[in-house]
Amino acid sequence: MRRQFQLGEEDLECLAARGLAWEAIIEANSKWIIVHEYPVPQGYNHRSADVALRIPPSYPDGDIDMVYFLPSLALTNGRTIRALTPLTIDGKEYQQWSRHRTAENPWRAGLDNICTHLLQVDSWLERELKG
Repeated sequence: MRRQFQLGEEDLECLAARGLAWEAIIEANSKWIIVHEYPVPQGYNHRSADVALRIPPSYPDGDIDMVYFLPSLALTNGRTIRALTPLTIDGKEYQQWSRHRTAENPWRAGLDNICTHLLQVDSWLERELKG
């Protein structure tokens, strides 16, 4: 697994605690965490996918935004997932989910990290299932 940049101790501990295989890559001056075989809830066309997170230069004070999946996800009930676009990361076409934190759920500098963002990703996946 590539480690082209260092994560903080809190991120390392939480990723290890969740048993997630991950890489840290730099592409086109952007830092990315790629979490391999991230579990996807039943109701999607895949039960796991690679998840990419763009790590901003201001992290951990600045927020992680959106999520990117490989392979692309679709709902098995045929309903369309909204706000999707393709984005090439590491030579592969990921599915960008345009999802953002809100005023009711802002990024909390000093509290939020990669693993709390993955909890947000879980919430987005569940919300899409409910329509």
